Parts: sequence; C-alpha cells; structure tokens
Amino acid sequence: MNHTIRSAASFEGMNNERHDYDACYRHDEAWGLYGLHCHDFYELYIHYKGAKFYCVDNNVYPLDADQLVVVPPFCMHGLIGESAPVDYERAFLYITPAMLKTCGAGVLDLENFLNKYIQNGQCHFQLPHEDALACKEYISQIAQDLHTTSSTTRFANHVRMLNFLSIVCQNMKNAKTTTEPIVVNEVMHEILSYINENYTQQMKLEALAHQFGVSVSFLSHEFVRYTGRSVYDYVLHRRVQMAKAMISEAIPLGEVAYRCGFNDYSNFLRVFSKMAGMSPSAFRKRSKEAQKDPKRTD
Repeated sequence: MNHTIRSAASFEGMNNERHDYDACYRHDEAWGLYGLHCHDFYELYIHYKGAKFYCVDNNVYPLDADQLVVVPPFCMHGLIGESAPVDYERAFLYITPAMLKTCGAGVLDLENFLNKYIQNGQCHFQLPHEDALACKEYISQIAQDLHTTSSTTRFANHVRMLNFLSIVCQNMKNAKTTTEPIVVNEVMHEILSYINENYTQQMKLEALAHQFGVSVSFLSHEFVRYTGRSVYDYVLHRRVQMAKAMISEAIPLGEVAYRCGFNDYSNFLRVFSKMAGMSPSAFRKRSKEAQKDPKRTD
C-alpha cells in the first residue's frame, strides 16, 4: 500500500516561541506517516480516531478511541505500520520537566508521578469518553491562546493545563487494566529492537540484512514503510537522542560523542547541529538556562 511519509525533524521542537509547553488539537481527513521522532520534553498524546498503531521505542500499542499515550523525553515514538491514517483526530500537550515541576506547585512531583508508570512499562491508558472530550477542550483552548502576551490569559492557560494534568493523573492512578504491546510486523519488530539495543555500535546495512535473513533491498524498503525513516537516519536519530540526554549532564562533549557511537568529534558536531538545530555547546547552555528559569521564552 502506498502512503506519504512526512518529513520529521529528529528532535521535534515546540511549535511556538515558548520552550516550556505547547498544545495542539488536529483533525485531518488524510495524514501521511510522520516518522518516528523524539524531543527533550514529555508528550501527553490523546488519540480520538483514525490511527491504528503507536510506537514508543520497542513497544507498539494498538490505538482505539479516547486513549492516552505518555511519552518521556529522548524516546523515539510515533505512528507506525504500513498504512497512513484516515480521518485522523488527536490532541497533545508538550511539557518540559521544569514546567511539570511548576505545575506540581510543591504538592505533587508530576515528573516522578509520570515516570513511575513509564518505568513499569505503562504508557498507554484508556480514558472515559467524557474525560477525553474535556481534555480535547482544554488542549484546544490552550493552543488558541499560546501566543498571547496578556498575563491574565497566560494564567488562564496554566489553569487549563492543571485541569488537563489532573484528568491525566487521575486516570493513570485509577487504571485497572494495562494495554499490552503487540507485534505488527515480526521481522521489522526484531530489527528495530536490535537497533535500539545496539545503535552506538558500528552498523552496516548489509550485515544487518544478513543477520535477519532478508535482502538489503527488502530491509531498506520495509524499514521505511514501518518507521517512516531509513535505517541510517534512524540510527543517527538515536545517537543524537542519547547525546542530548548526556549533554544535560556534566560530561565532556568529546566523551559524549564517543559514547554515542560517533567516530570523531567533527562528525558528531555536524550531525548534532543539523538534527538538533544548534551545536552541542549551545544546547548545553540552553539546557542550563532552562533549568534555572523554566519560564524562559527567548
């Protein structure tokens, strides 16, 4: 089946001038597969209709109406499979760890709350229809007022975000069943899992194809159909993803490059700058500034 592969940046940024949160509600009659991607903030994604499968690193989850997927930072994720969505409706909130801390207001550590479920393998939750509709309304209102400079309107957005997060937390806490991951394409699932575990090692397409008993042509074509990215592109994405997580720590940039699988620093600098939109040193500086001031918007 032919379908459009939408171009996706390796690290999807927020869609506005802010660096602390973003929101979006969309309903499209047709939507090309976007390609697995990642970013350095949390994504709270609610699926209403149109898509079939959602991938979070090695796990693929079946999608039904009114389902929430919680995606942590630096995690490859997105729609997956061999057919593009039709009549695709979804909403999502992007939010940084710093903004989660602000929203918790010293009462609830929201980042730890989310991570408790994620670390136990739970990132997929069914919402009651009424809660899913309420979340859609909050997200739509937040998105509408994202670009405002009015302090009262910005405060209203924070209230909406708190209401949205309250619904999310209550449903996660009260979830009685866990949606188990499924296998949509066994060969591609095994190959993707292998890459996810070994992407810092040198990886040749021919050797990978031989290891899994497929031709290079089959591997190249089917991997793109399955993930929206080439094998080479996906490996680079994972390496830069790992680098962004490490750069936030006090690790020398040369060592970051080596640990992430780059042969030399100049190659690391070129790839990172292209994918992240800034140099490793600039990213480290921005990360430090954001930790000091989570409401920073410049």
